[in-house]
Amino acid sequence: MLQYTLTEKFFSNKEIHLVDENEEVVGEITGVRKEGYETKNVFEFKPVEGNSTIVGIKKRNWKNVIQPSYGVIHGDQSHTLKDKLGDNLFYFCVIGVIERDDIFIEEDWKEDIIFKVNKQKIAVIRPPKLTGKTVFKVDEQISPDHHLFGLIILMVFMYQIYNKEATFIMDLLF
Repeated sequence: MLQYTLTEKFFSNKEIHLVDENEEVVGEITGVRKEGYETKNVFEFKPVEGNSTIVGIKKRNWKNVIQPSYGVIHGDQSHTLKDKLGDNLFYFCVIGVIERDDIFIEEDWKEDIIFKVNKQKIAVIRPPKLTGKTVFKVDEQISPDHHLFGLIILMVFMYQIYNKEATFIMDLLF
């Protein structure tokens, strides 16, 4: 697996770069606005070469307040992933289908995010903890211009939103 790391640009709080093991910039992440999506919960990954990917939380209503939907746009393709109902009450767990591939993303006991396609692990995301850096370990076959690469990178932002909302709900309950 290849390793990538998120690094914030020194003079900007709006741009985050993704670098490889050699500290070479692979792409850039920015917040974007998209109609039909929640404000401030949509992100775009622009690789140095290839199509960008947008991932965001679709606007919620009374039907999907418990089970958020995530829009995934890569090139001219658009897909929807959802929290796995029931499991999402205890930990981050997202499922769906992209181009006939079953996608399964879940938080493990170490609070890493495991990304599986057709039951095969293709990536591990280690959210920032003590080091303050987000680290991605991605299968060598998934290059930065691959249609799943941007999704892998942007899911850490969906995870962070999930954690904020879960903390808020727990604070209300207890």
